[in-house]
Amino acid sequence: MLSLSVVVVLYKKHFESSVAVSSLLSSFDAIKGAGFLPVIYVWNNSPGFSPCLDRESVVWLEGDNSTLPFIYNSVAELAFGSGSSILMISDDDTDYSNFDFTRHLGVVRDFVLDKSKSEVTGCFVPCIQSGGRLVSPGGRILFKGYLLNQVRPGLVSSKKLLAINSGTILTRSCYERMRPLYNERLNFYGTDTDFFVRYEDFYKCVYVLDSEINHSLSSDGDESMDRMLFRWRDNIHAMNIIFEKRSFFFKLAMHAYYFFVKVKLSIRFCDRRFLKIW
Repeated sequence: MLSLSVVVVLYKKHFESSVAVSSLLSSFDAIKGAGFLPVIYVWNNSPGFSPCLDRESVVWLEGDNSTLPFIYNSVAELAFGSGSSILMISDDDTDYSNFDFTRHLGVVRDFVLDKSKSEVTGCFVPCIQSGGRLVSPGGRILFKGYLLNQVRPGLVSSKKLLAINSGTILTRSCYERMRPLYNERLNFYGTDTDFFVRYEDFYKCVYVLDSEINHSLSSDGDESMDRMLFRWRDNIHAMNIIFEKRSFFFKLAMHAYYFFVKVKLSIRFCDRRFLKIW
């Protein structure tokens, strides 16, 4: 039997409040029915907010506000080093209640076991809804991502494709080709963009699963001004790293775009701190 590892990152949250943890635990039978032994790696990134989840097939890990690339790479090393066949990345607020693990893992299993298929793709992504709209996968023009109205399931070109980390399934082959999977120069935002921009150089296709799962985006909810500033600062920091080797004119266009956005935000929220973000 193959093995499925899942990493769920908790931040200032009790594990009982995580819909990802609860929905994954309730899906163990379906995962086993697809021929996979499930293991959940719960990374508690804010010690003191949650006790340890002591349960079979759950590995409890702790950090103190560790960056996402460090967490994902650390768990990938543990999981694949322990013989895992695939790794799923998950935020703590992604709901897998309606995700048909039996059917979708059956698709993944075929690619994992067929060497010719495993050469085509090493990444499987679900269709993710937030606020009643499709937010992943999406497209990319130069440095800017954009939403798609719909995406056909199956193999799609990896060129100019972006997807949210949560729900993404990566194979051992992908790990071995791209390791480290995530760029540890990044912090929290932009990790998925960086991954899929790099992924283009290793695989021609991404497999879009015929599914829909619900996920909350930080930008969709109410957030404090300090949190919004942190998000924008970290996102621009990521973009500068992701596209640092692009042409002068590419980077000029990117900086011009973000300057325009910062001006708009500073006017909208009457806060000049947005203009100081570089």
